[in-house]
Amino acid sequence: MRSRRENWALSVAAALLAAFLFTACAPQSGTSDSRGEGLELVVLHTNDTHSFLAGMDSRGNASLDGRNSSGGLGRVAAAMKAARRSRDNVIALDAGDQFQGTLFYSVNKWPMIAEVDRAVPWDAMTLGNHEFDEGCAELSRFLKQTPVPVLAANLTPETGCPLRESGTRAHLVKMVRGEKVGIVGLANDEVKTLSAACGHTAFSQARDTLEREVKALEAQGVKHIVAITHLGLPEDRRLARSVNGVDVIVGGHTHSYLGPSPSDGPYPVVEHAPDGAPVLVVTAGRGAKYLGELTVRFDGRGVPCAWSGSAVELSSDMPVDPEVQRLIDRYAATLTALRSEVVGSQRLSLPDGMELCREGDCLSGMVTADAMLEYGRPHGAVAALCNGGALRAALPAGTITRGDVLSVHPFGNAVLLREYSGAQLLAALEHGVSGENARGPQLLQTAGLRYEVDGSLPAGRRVTKAEVLDAQGRATPLEPEGRYVTALADFLADGGDGYAMLKQGRVVSAPDPLVADVVENYLKAHNPLPEPRVGRLTRLR
Repeated sequence: MRSRRENWALSVAAALLAAFLFTACAPQSGTSDSRGEGLELVVLHTNDTHSFLAGMDSRGNASLDGRNSSGGLGRVAAAMKAARRSRDNVIALDAGDQFQGTLFYSVNKWPMIAEVDRAVPWDAMTLGNHEFDEGCAELSRFLKQTPVPVLAANLTPETGCPLRESGTRAHLVKMVRGEKVGIVGLANDEVKTLSAACGHTAFSQARDTLEREVKALEAQGVKHIVAITHLGLPEDRRLARSVNGVDVIVGGHTHSYLGPSPSDGPYPVVEHAPDGAPVLVVTAGRGAKYLGELTVRFDGRGVPCAWSGSAVELSSDMPVDPEVQRLIDRYAATLTALRSEVVGSQRLSLPDGMELCREGDCLSGMVTADAMLEYGRPHGAVAALCNGGALRAALPAGTITRGDVLSVHPFGNAVLLREYSGAQLLAALEHGVSGENARGPQLLQTAGLRYEVDGSLPAGRRVTKAEVLDAQGRATPLEPEGRYVTALADFLADGGDGYAMLKQGRVVSAPDPLVADVVENYLKAHNPLPEPRVGRLTRLR
Protein backbone atom coordinates (compact mmCIF):
# COMPACT_ATOMS: atom_id res chain seq x y z
CA MET A 1 0.00 0.00 0.00
CA ARG A 2 1.39 3.37 -0.97
CA SER A 3 1.79 6.06 1.69
CA ARG A 4 -0.02 9.38 1.34
CA ARG A 5 3.31 10.97 0.30
CA GLU A 6 3.93 8.38 -2.42
CA ASN A 7 0.44 8.94 -3.80
CA TRP A 8 1.00 12.69 -3.66
CA ALA A 9 4.34 12.41 -5.46
CA LEU A 10 2.89 10.19 -8.19
CA SER A 11 -0.05 12.48 -8.78
CA VAL A 12 2.22 15.50 -9.09
CA ALA A 13 4.54 13.66 -11.45
CA ALA A 14 1.59 12.68 -13.65
CA ALA A 15 -0.05 16.09 -13.77
CA LEU A 16 0.94 18.58 -16.45
CA LEU A 17 -0.11 21.39 -14.10
CA ALA A 18 2.10 20.23 -11.21
CA ALA A 19 4.18 23.37 -11.08
CA PHE A 20 1.06 25.53 -11.04
CA LEU A 21 -0.57 23.49 -8.31
CA PHE A 22 2.52 23.66 -6.08
CA THR A 23 2.62 27.39 -6.59
CA ALA A 24 -1.02 27.51 -5.50
CA CYS A 25 0.12 25.97 -2.21
CA ALA A 26 3.04 28.37 -1.78
CA PRO A 27 3.95 29.38 1.79
CA GLN A 28 1.74 32.43 1.93
CA SER A 29 -0.95 33.01 4.52
CA GLY A 30 -4.42 32.79 2.99
CA THR A 31 -3.65 30.37 0.12
CA SER A 32 -5.38 27.00 -0.21
CA ASP A 33 -5.13 23.85 -2.26
CA SER A 34 -7.72 23.71 -5.06
CA ARG A 35 -7.88 19.92 -4.58
CA GLY A 36 -9.46 20.18 -1.13
CA GLU A 37 -8.72 22.12 1.99
CA GLY A 38 -7.82 20.08 5.08
CA LEU A 39 -6.86 20.69 8.68
CA GLU A 40 -5.54 23.99 9.98
CA LEU A 41 -3.14 23.29 12.88
CA VAL A 42 -1.49 25.69 15.33
CA VAL A 43 1.80 24.46 16.82
CA LEU A 44 3.01 26.32 19.90
CA HIS A 45 6.56 25.38 20.82
CA THR A 46 9.44 25.97 23.20
CA ASN A 47 12.93 24.54 23.54
CA ASP A 48 15.95 24.93 25.80
CA THR A 49 13.89 26.67 28.46
CA HIS A 50 16.61 25.79 31.00
CA SER A 51 14.52 26.48 34.13
CA PHE A 52 13.98 30.17 33.28
CA LEU A 53 10.86 30.37 35.40
CA ALA A 54 10.86 34.13 35.93
CA GLY A 55 12.33 35.28 32.61
CA MET A 56 15.63 36.93 31.74
CA ASP A 57 17.16 40.35 32.19
CA SER A 58 18.65 42.60 29.54
CA ARG A 59 21.99 40.72 29.65
CA GLY A 60 20.37 37.35 29.06
CA ASN A 61 20.77 36.24 32.68
CA ALA A 62 17.94 34.50 34.48
CA SER A 63 15.71 36.68 36.58
CA LEU A 64 15.09 35.15 39.99
CA ASP A 65 12.08 37.25 40.94
CA GLY A 66 10.48 38.35 37.67
CA ARG A 67 11.27 42.04 38.08
CA ASN A 68 12.67 43.87 35.03
CA SER A 69 12.46 40.70 32.98
CA SER A 70 10.94 39.41 29.78
CA GLY A 71 10.10 35.87 28.75
CA GLY A 72 9.97 33.08 31.30
CA LEU A 73 7.82 30.00 31.80
CA GLY A 74 5.14 32.07 33.56
CA ARG A 75 4.54 34.01 30.36
CA VAL A 76 4.81 30.83 28.26
CA ALA A 77 2.07 29.23 30.36
CA ALA A 78 -0.18 32.29 30.18
CA ALA A 79 0.18 32.58 26.40
CA MET A 80 -0.46 28.87 25.83
CA LYS A 81 -3.56 28.86 28.02
CA ALA A 82 -4.91 31.95 26.27
CA ALA A 83 -4.36 30.32 22.87
CA ARG A 84 -6.18 27.18 23.98
CA ARG A 85 -9.14 29.22 25.22
CA SER A 86 -9.55 31.00 21.89
CA ARG A 87 -8.79 28.16 19.46
CA ASP A 88 -9.58 24.46 19.28
CA ASN A 89 -6.72 23.47 16.94
CA VAL A 90 -3.68 24.03 19.16
CA ILE A 91 -0.94 21.59 20.15
CA ALA A 92 1.89 22.68 22.47
CA LEU A 93 5.32 21.02 22.38
CA ASP A 94 8.67 21.33 24.11
CA ALA A 95 11.89 20.19 22.42
CA GLY A 96 13.93 19.44 25.54
CA ASP A 97 16.49 20.90 27.95
CA GLN A 98 14.03 21.96 30.62
CA PHE A 99 16.72 21.05 33.18
CA GLN A 100 19.68 23.17 34.26
CA GLY A 101 20.71 26.74 33.57
CA THR A 102 19.54 28.88 36.52
CA LEU A 103 20.00 29.09 40.27
CA PHE A 104 16.39 27.90 40.55
CA TYR A 105 17.53 24.53 39.19
CA SER A 106 20.91 24.39 40.93
CA VAL A 107 19.16 24.51 44.30
CA ASN A 108 15.86 22.71 43.63
CA LYS A 109 16.68 20.23 40.83
CA TRP A 110 14.13 18.18 38.88
CA PRO A 111 11.27 18.13 41.44
CA MET A 112 10.82 21.83 40.69
CA ILE A 113 10.68 21.12 36.93
CA ALA A 114 8.04 18.43 37.49
CA GLU A 115 5.92 20.98 39.37
CA VAL A 116 6.31 23.56 36.62
CA ASP A 117 5.32 20.92 34.06
CA ARG A 118 1.99 20.62 35.84
CA ALA A 119 1.36 24.33 35.24
CA VAL A 120 2.52 24.68 31.61
CA PRO A 121 0.07 22.94 29.23
CA TRP A 122 2.49 21.11 26.97
CA ASP A 123 1.04 18.16 25.07
CA ALA A 124 4.42 16.45 24.75
CA MET A 125 8.15 16.96 25.20
CA THR A 126 11.36 15.18 24.27
CA LEU A 127 14.63 14.82 26.18
CA GLY A 128 17.56 17.19 25.77
CA ASN A 129 21.10 16.46 26.86
CA HIS A 130 20.70 18.34 30.14
CA GLU A 131 17.89 16.06 31.27
CA PHE A 132 20.70 13.51 31.74
CA ASP A 133 22.91 15.79 33.88
CA GLU A 134 21.96 14.09 37.15
CA GLY A 135 22.31 10.61 35.65
CA CYS A 136 19.77 8.11 34.35
CA ALA A 137 18.45 7.14 37.79
CA GLU A 138 17.43 10.72 38.61
CA LEU A 139 15.99 11.21 35.13
CA SER A 140 13.94 8.07 35.58
CA ARG A 141 12.51 9.51 38.80
CA PHE A 142 11.59 12.73 36.99
CA LEU A 143 9.90 10.82 34.19
CA LYS A 144 7.65 9.13 36.71
CA GLN A 145 6.63 12.53 38.17
CA THR A 146 6.15 14.84 35.19
CA PRO A 147 2.60 14.89 33.79
CA VAL A 148 3.87 15.73 30.29
CA PRO A 149 4.18 12.75 27.92
CA VAL A 150 7.88 12.30 27.14
CA LEU A 151 8.58 11.12 23.59
CA ALA A 152 11.95 9.56 22.75
CA ALA A 153 11.55 7.08 19.90
CA ASN A 154 15.32 6.76 19.45
CA LEU A 155 16.05 5.99 23.12
CA THR A 156 16.82 2.26 23.44
CA PRO A 157 18.13 1.66 26.97
CA GLU A 158 20.01 -1.57 27.48
CA THR A 159 19.58 -3.93 30.41
CA GLY A 160 20.96 -2.18 33.49
CA CYS A 161 19.88 1.34 32.48
CA PRO A 162 17.32 2.86 34.89
CA LEU A 163 15.49 4.33 31.88
CA ARG A 164 14.54 0.90 30.59
CA GLU A 165 11.21 1.00 32.46
CA SER A 166 10.85 4.77 32.75
CA GLY A 167 7.72 5.22 30.67
CA THR A 168 8.98 7.20 27.67
CA ARG A 169 7.00 6.73 24.49
CA ALA A 170 7.96 6.74 20.82
CA HIS A 171 4.98 8.76 19.64
CA LEU A 172 1.44 9.80 20.47
CA VAL A 173 -1.63 10.73 18.47
CA LYS A 174 -3.76 13.80 19.22
CA MET A 175 -7.19 14.46 17.76
CA VAL A 176 -7.50 17.99 16.38
CA ARG A 177 -10.80 19.01 14.79
CA GLY A 178 -11.54 15.36 14.15
CA GLU A 179 -8.18 14.71 12.46
CA LYS A 180 -5.32 12.59 13.79
CA VAL A 181 -2.03 14.43 14.43
CA GLY A 182 0.97 12.23 15.14
CA ILE A 183 3.82 13.51 17.31
CA VAL A 184 7.21 11.73 17.31
CA GLY A 185 10.05 12.50 19.72
CA LEU A 186 13.79 12.22 19.08
CA ALA A 187 15.93 12.76 22.18
CA ASN A 188 19.48 14.07 22.16
CA ASP A 189 21.67 11.10 21.31
CA GLU A 190 25.04 12.48 22.47
CA VAL A 191 24.34 12.33 26.20
CA LYS A 192 27.24 10.01 26.99
CA THR A 193 29.66 12.78 26.01
CA LEU A 194 27.52 15.87 26.63
CA SER A 195 26.06 14.79 29.95
CA ALA A 196 26.06 12.02 32.57
CA ALA A 197 24.06 9.23 30.92
CA CYS A 198 24.90 5.76 32.21
CA GLY A 199 26.93 3.31 30.17
CA HIS A 200 23.83 1.32 29.25
CA THR A 201 22.11 4.28 27.58
CA ALA A 202 21.77 3.65 23.86
CA PHE A 203 20.04 5.22 20.87
CA SER A 204 18.90 4.14 17.43
CA GLN A 205 19.87 6.22 14.43
CA ALA A 206 17.66 9.30 14.09
CA ARG A 207 16.77 8.97 10.41
CA ASP A 208 15.94 5.26 10.60
CA THR A 209 13.89 5.84 13.76
CA LEU A 210 11.89 8.64 12.22
CA GLU A 211 11.17 6.62 9.08
CA ARG A 212 9.95 3.72 11.24
CA GLU A 213 7.66 5.93 13.31
CA VAL A 214 6.20 7.65 10.25
CA LYS A 215 5.28 4.26 8.80
CA ALA A 216 3.71 3.20 12.11
CA LEU A 217 1.64 6.38 12.28
CA GLU A 218 0.55 6.22 8.64
CA ALA A 219 -0.59 2.65 9.25
CA GLN A 220 -2.94 4.11 11.88
CA GLY A 221 -4.39 6.52 9.33
CA VAL A 222 -2.40 9.54 10.52
CA LYS A 223 -1.97 12.17 7.78
CA HIS A 224 -0.31 14.95 9.80
CA ILE A 225 3.02 14.27 11.53
CA VAL A 226 5.11 16.56 13.74
CA ALA A 227 8.55 15.60 15.08
CA ILE A 228 10.02 17.16 18.23
CA THR A 229 13.79 16.77 18.42
CA HIS A 230 16.77 17.85 20.47
CA LEU A 231 19.38 17.34 17.78
CA GLY A 232 20.15 20.89 16.63
CA LEU A 233 19.01 22.95 13.65
CA PRO A 234 21.54 21.57 11.10
CA GLU A 235 20.52 17.99 11.90
CA ASP A 236 16.82 18.90 11.82
CA ARG A 237 17.28 20.31 8.34
CA ARG A 238 19.09 17.15 7.20
CA LEU A 239 16.30 14.99 8.62
CA ALA A 240 13.69 17.09 6.84
CA ARG A 241 15.45 16.47 3.53
CA SER A 242 15.91 12.74 4.11
CA VAL A 243 12.60 11.38 5.49
CA ASN A 244 9.20 11.35 3.76
CA GLY A 245 6.00 11.89 5.68
CA VAL A 246 7.03 14.50 8.26
CA ASP A 247 5.26 17.85 8.00
CA VAL A 248 6.83 19.87 10.84
CA ILE A 249 10.03 19.50 12.86
CA VAL A 250 10.13 21.38 16.17
CA GLY A 251 13.75 21.46 17.27
CA GLY A 252 16.10 22.46 20.03
CA HIS A 253 19.70 22.11 21.27
CA THR A 254 21.50 24.78 19.21
CA HIS A 255 19.51 27.66 20.78
CA SER A 256 18.77 28.86 17.26
CA TYR A 257 16.45 31.81 16.72
CA LEU A 258 14.50 31.97 13.47
CA GLY A 259 12.98 35.19 12.27
CA PRO A 260 14.02 38.68 11.29
CA SER A 261 17.75 39.34 11.05
CA PRO A 262 19.96 38.72 12.95
CA SER A 263 18.84 35.11 13.06
CA ASP A 264 19.74 31.60 12.00
CA GLY A 265 17.19 31.61 9.21
CA PRO A 266 13.59 32.48 8.32
CA TYR A 267 10.62 31.29 10.36
CA PRO A 268 9.93 28.59 9.39
CA VAL A 269 12.87 27.13 7.50
CA VAL A 270 11.28 25.33 4.56
CA GLU A 271 12.99 22.13 3.44
CA HIS A 272 11.67 19.49 1.06
CA ALA A 273 11.47 15.78 1.70
CA PRO A 274 12.79 13.32 -0.90
CA ASP A 275 9.30 13.15 -2.43
CA GLY A 276 9.26 16.94 -2.83
CA ALA A 277 6.74 17.74 -0.10
CA PRO A 278 7.49 20.77 2.08
CA VAL A 279 8.78 20.22 5.62
CA LEU A 280 8.61 23.15 8.04
CA VAL A 281 11.47 23.38 10.55
CA VAL A 282 11.08 25.66 13.58
CA THR A 283 12.90 26.42 16.82
CA ALA A 284 12.63 29.28 19.31
CA GLY A 285 15.91 30.42 20.85
CA ARG A 286 16.53 29.64 24.53
CA GLY A 287 15.54 30.53 28.06
CA ALA A 288 11.80 30.85 27.35
CA LYS A 289 12.41 34.24 25.76
CA TYR A 290 10.19 33.31 22.82
CA LEU A 291 7.11 31.21 22.22
CA GLY A 292 7.05 29.78 18.73
CA GLU A 293 3.67 29.89 17.00
CA LEU A 294 3.33 28.13 13.65
CA THR A 295 0.02 27.91 11.82
CA VAL A 296 -0.11 25.25 9.10
CA ARG A 297 -2.90 24.59 6.65
CA PHE A 298 -2.95 21.16 5.02
CA ASP A 299 -4.59 20.06 1.80
CA GLY A 300 -7.08 17.21 1.77
CA ARG A 301 -4.32 14.58 1.73
CA GLY A 302 -2.43 16.04 4.67
CA VAL A 303 0.34 17.88 2.81
CA PRO A 304 1.18 21.41 4.06
CA CYS A 305 -0.01 23.98 1.53
CA ALA A 306 0.13 27.25 3.51
CA TRP A 307 1.83 28.42 6.68
CA SER A 308 2.65 31.46 8.73
CA GLY A 309 3.99 32.34 12.16
CA SER A 310 6.95 33.54 14.15
CA ALA A 311 8.93 33.12 17.32
CA VAL A 312 6.97 35.59 19.46
CA GLU A 313 9.05 37.51 21.97
CA LEU A 314 7.38 37.41 25.39
CA SER A 315 7.73 41.03 26.41
CA SER A 316 7.71 42.33 29.96
CA ASP A 317 4.17 43.69 29.64
CA MET A 318 2.71 40.28 28.80
CA PRO A 319 0.83 38.46 31.59
CA VAL A 320 2.39 35.84 33.86
CA ASP A 321 0.36 32.76 34.70
CA PRO A 322 -0.72 32.97 38.38
CA GLU A 323 0.02 29.29 39.00
CA VAL A 324 3.60 29.65 37.79
CA GLN A 325 3.99 32.93 39.68
CA ARG A 326 3.18 31.10 42.91
CA LEU A 327 5.94 28.62 42.10
CA ILE A 328 8.36 31.46 41.35
CA ASP A 329 7.62 33.08 44.70
CA ARG A 330 8.00 29.81 46.59
CA TYR A 331 11.21 28.73 44.92
CA ALA A 332 12.75 32.22 45.04
CA ALA A 333 12.62 31.94 48.84
CA THR A 334 15.03 28.97 48.65
CA LEU A 335 17.67 31.20 47.03
CA THR A 336 17.80 34.01 49.60
CA ALA A 337 20.94 32.93 51.43
CA LEU A 338 22.97 32.35 48.26
CA ARG A 339 21.85 35.69 46.82
CA SER A 340 22.92 37.50 50.00
CA GLU A 341 26.50 36.16 50.30
CA VAL A 342 28.76 38.72 48.57
CA VAL A 343 32.01 37.32 47.11
CA GLY A 344 33.27 40.20 44.95
CA SER A 345 32.45 43.00 42.54
CA GLN A 346 33.24 44.19 39.04
CA ARG A 347 32.68 47.31 36.93
CA LEU A 348 34.09 46.09 33.63
CA SER A 349 32.51 46.51 30.19
CA LEU A 350 33.47 43.31 28.38
CA PRO A 351 31.37 40.90 26.32
CA ASP A 352 29.72 38.25 28.47
CA GLY A 353 26.79 35.88 28.62
CA MET A 354 25.98 32.35 27.57
CA GLU A 355 25.83 32.97 23.83
CA LEU A 356 28.83 35.31 23.67
CA CYS A 357 30.96 32.74 25.53
CA ARG A 358 30.37 30.39 22.59
CA GLU A 359 31.73 32.93 20.10
CA GLY A 360 34.93 34.36 21.58
CA ASP A 361 36.56 35.87 24.64
CA CYS A 362 33.97 36.60 27.34
CA LEU A 363 34.37 37.97 30.84
CA SER A 364 33.04 34.97 32.76
CA GLY A 365 35.13 32.61 30.61
CA MET A 366 38.34 34.59 31.08
CA VAL A 367 37.75 34.91 34.83
CA THR A 368 37.03 31.19 35.13
CA ALA A 369 40.14 30.20 33.20
CA ASP A 370 42.27 32.69 35.13
CA ALA A 371 40.90 31.36 38.42
CA MET A 372 41.66 27.76 37.48
CA LEU A 373 45.16 28.66 36.32
CA GLU A 374 45.88 30.61 39.51
CA TYR A 375 44.72 27.60 41.51
CA GLY A 376 46.85 25.26 39.40
CA ARG A 377 50.14 27.19 39.16
CA PRO A 378 51.48 25.96 42.55
CA HIS A 379 50.99 22.43 41.19
CA GLY A 380 52.81 23.17 37.93
CA ALA A 381 49.95 24.30 35.71
CA VAL A 382 50.80 26.65 32.84
CA ALA A 383 47.40 26.74 31.12
CA ALA A 384 43.68 26.39 31.78
CA LEU A 385 40.72 25.45 29.59
CA CYS A 386 36.98 26.03 29.98
CA ASN A 387 34.38 25.11 27.36
CA GLY A 388 31.90 27.83 26.49
CA GLY A 389 28.95 25.52 27.15
CA ALA A 390 29.93 25.33 30.83
CA LEU A 391 29.19 29.05 31.25
CA ARG A 392 25.48 29.64 31.74
CA ALA A 393 25.26 33.33 32.67
CA ALA A 394 27.13 36.62 32.63
CA LEU A 395 28.87 37.94 35.71
CA PRO A 396 26.68 40.82 36.91
CA ALA A 397 28.01 44.36 37.05
CA GLY A 398 28.49 45.62 40.58
CA THR A 399 28.18 43.25 43.51
CA ILE A 400 28.73 39.55 42.80
CA THR A 401 27.15 36.99 45.13
CA ARG A 402 27.72 33.28 45.59
CA GLY A 403 24.38 32.81 43.86
CA ASP A 404 25.73 34.68 40.83
CA VAL A 405 28.76 32.38 40.68
CA LEU A 406 26.52 29.32 40.84
CA SER A 407 24.39 30.80 38.05
CA VAL A 408 27.51 30.95 35.88
CA HIS A 409 28.66 27.49 37.01
CA PRO A 410 25.61 25.36 37.90
CA PHE A 411 26.98 21.93 37.01
CA GLY A 412 29.05 21.04 40.07
CA ASN A 413 32.19 20.27 38.05
CA ALA A 414 35.57 19.86 39.75
CA VAL A 415 38.94 21.31 38.68
CA LEU A 416 41.51 18.67 37.71
CA LEU A 417 45.12 18.92 36.58
CA ARG A 418 46.34 16.93 33.60
CA GLU A 419 49.57 16.99 31.61
CA TYR A 420 49.16 17.10 27.84
CA SER A 421 51.43 17.29 24.86
CA GLY A 422 51.29 20.40 22.73
CA ALA A 423 49.79 18.27 19.96
CA GLN A 424 46.92 17.22 22.24
CA LEU A 425 46.24 20.82 23.26
CA LEU A 426 46.30 21.92 19.62
CA ALA A 427 43.83 19.14 18.78
CA ALA A 428 41.60 20.41 21.61
CA LEU A 429 41.75 23.98 20.31
CA GLU A 430 40.84 22.71 16.84
CA HIS A 431 37.89 20.74 18.20
CA GLY A 432 36.69 23.85 20.01
CA VAL A 433 36.30 25.72 16.71
CA SER A 434 35.08 22.76 14.63
CA GLY A 435 31.43 23.80 14.83
CA GLU A 436 29.43 25.81 12.33
CA ASN A 437 31.12 29.20 11.78
CA ALA A 438 33.82 28.06 14.25
CA ARG A 439 31.43 28.74 17.12
CA GLY A 440 29.48 26.65 19.58
CA PRO A 441 29.37 25.34 23.13
CA GLN A 442 32.61 23.42 22.71
CA LEU A 443 34.60 26.64 22.06
CA LEU A 444 37.48 26.91 24.53
CA GLN A 445 38.03 29.84 26.84
CA THR A 446 41.68 29.82 27.85
CA ALA A 447 44.26 31.14 30.29
CA GLY A 448 48.00 30.78 29.66
CA LEU A 449 47.17 30.13 25.99
CA ARG A 450 46.18 32.31 23.08
CA TYR A 451 45.27 31.25 19.58
CA GLU A 452 44.22 32.57 16.19
CA VAL A 453 41.36 31.10 14.18
CA ASP A 454 40.38 31.31 10.52
CA GLY A 455 36.78 30.14 10.40
CA SER A 456 36.79 30.06 6.60
CA LEU A 457 39.13 27.05 6.61
CA PRO A 458 37.93 23.44 6.89
CA ALA A 459 37.32 22.09 10.39
CA GLY A 460 40.53 20.60 11.76
CA ARG A 461 42.70 23.25 10.08
CA ARG A 462 41.27 26.45 11.54
CA VAL A 463 43.81 27.20 14.28
CA THR A 464 46.55 29.10 12.47
CA LYS A 465 48.64 30.01 15.50
CA ALA A 466 48.81 28.93 19.15
CA GLU A 467 51.07 30.29 21.88
CA VAL A 468 51.72 29.70 25.57
CA LEU A 469 51.81 32.76 27.83
CA ASP A 470 53.84 32.84 31.03
CA ALA A 471 52.77 34.68 34.18
CA GLN A 472 54.24 37.92 32.82
CA GLY A 473 52.45 37.56 29.49
CA ARG A 474 55.53 36.53 27.45
CA ALA A 475 54.52 34.30 24.53
CA THR A 476 56.24 31.20 23.15
CA PRO A 477 54.90 28.86 20.45
CA LEU A 478 52.84 25.86 21.55
CA GLU A 479 55.26 23.05 20.67
CA PRO A 480 53.66 19.76 19.54
CA GLU A 481 56.28 17.76 21.46
CA GLY A 482 56.17 19.99 24.54
CA ARG A 483 54.49 18.95 27.80
CA TYR A 484 52.04 21.30 29.51
CA VAL A 485 50.23 20.87 32.82
CA THR A 486 46.69 22.18 32.33
CA ALA A 487 43.82 22.96 34.70
CA LEU A 488 40.38 22.01 33.40
CA ALA A 489 36.99 20.78 34.57
CA ASP A 490 36.44 17.05 35.07
CA PHE A 491 33.81 17.22 32.31
CA LEU A 492 36.51 18.00 29.75
CA ALA A 493 39.10 15.68 31.29
CA ASP A 494 36.56 12.86 30.93
CA GLY A 495 36.15 13.62 27.21
CA GLY A 496 32.89 15.58 27.44
CA ASP A 497 31.72 17.70 24.47
CA GLY A 498 33.66 15.37 22.18
CA TYR A 499 37.08 16.13 23.69
CA ALA A 500 38.40 12.58 23.37
CA MET A 501 41.98 13.88 23.20
CA LEU A 502 41.65 15.37 26.70
CA LYS A 503 40.95 11.93 28.18
CA GLN A 504 44.56 11.02 27.38
CA GLY A 505 46.28 13.39 29.80
CA ARG A 506 48.66 12.24 32.54
CA VAL A 507 47.11 12.68 35.98
CA VAL A 508 48.79 15.36 38.10
CA SER A 509 48.16 14.86 41.81
CA ALA A 510 46.31 17.80 43.37
CA PRO A 511 43.10 18.53 45.26
CA ASP A 512 39.96 18.66 43.09
CA PRO A 513 37.90 21.65 44.27
CA LEU A 514 34.67 22.65 42.57
CA VAL A 515 34.98 25.10 39.68
CA ALA A 516 32.48 27.39 41.41
CA ASP A 517 34.57 27.41 44.61
CA VAL A 518 37.76 28.19 42.68
CA VAL A 519 36.04 31.09 40.91
CA GLU A 520 34.56 32.35 44.17
CA ASN A 521 37.97 32.32 45.89
CA TYR A 522 39.48 34.15 42.91
CA LEU A 523 36.82 36.87 43.08
CA LYS A 524 37.41 37.31 46.80
CA ALA A 525 41.16 37.63 46.24
CA HIS A 526 40.76 40.09 43.34
CA ASN A 527 38.09 42.51 44.49
CA PRO A 528 37.22 44.63 42.62
CA LEU A 529 37.92 42.42 39.64
CA PRO A 530 40.78 43.79 37.49
CA GLU A 531 40.44 43.75 33.71
CA PRO A 532 41.67 40.38 32.43
CA ARG A 533 44.16 40.02 29.61
CA VAL A 534 42.12 40.01 26.38
CA GLY A 535 43.00 38.73 22.90
CA ARG A 536 43.09 35.07 23.90
CA LEU A 537 41.09 34.07 20.84
CA THR A 538 41.65 36.16 17.71
CA ARG A 539 39.44 35.59 14.68
CA LEU A 540 41.12 36.28 11.35
CA ARG A 541 37.94 35.50 9.36
